[in-house]
Amino acid sequence: METSATDGPRRRDAAATRQALLEAASSRFTRLGYDRTTLRDVAADVGVNLALIKRYFDSKEGLFKAALASTPRFLGRDEKFPQDREGLAEALSHQLSAGAWPEFGEHPVLMLLRGSGDERVDALRRKALDEFGRQILEASGGGPAGEDGDERLLRAQLLVALGVGVAVVRSAVGLRPLRDATAGQLAAPLREIVDALLAPPADER
Repeated sequence: METSATDGPRRRDAAATRQALLEAASSRFTRLGYDRTTLRDVAADVGVNLALIKRYFDSKEGLFKAALASTPRFLGRDEKFPQDREGLAEALSHQLSAGAWPEFGEHPVLMLLRGSGDERVDALRRKALDEFGRQILEASGGGPAGEDGDERLLRAQLLVALGVGVAVVRSAVGLRPLRDATAGQLAAPLREIVDALLAPPADER
């Protein structure tokens, strides 16, 4: 039996409690950053004893690492990453649209942007963004092979930067019409951008 911090004894399923802690942590890391998120606040959000976080995740760094691993990937839908350029554009249009992440309040990619002051944590953030760029490259039908590998990866990272920029501008500035754009409004221009960046050269088609 696990105990609530405020409501006395309460029967909880361990897996459900762990998931609730991950969701609460992801929300706080996204909105507040690593430094301003405390384990005590995360525990209070879920209504459990602080000791449970240490039992499940060992430390704040462990909780952040688990939150990164459990947060939906920037373009992932239903745990599946797009498999081609058309799928990338469709996923972008949905996940960059207004109100796409109500459970986080802001786009979860912002979790990867706010500095922590802890090099180990910052390394996790860089690794996540790097892996995301490589997933985009694979989905686009190309890979970092040969002399042009760095250029291809750069193009994939430019698409990552586009999505990050939209999340930042929407969160920090609220620029219209971008702030209120629907998936339908974003679809056509994003298809053009994805093809411009990621379509293979004509001699490779």
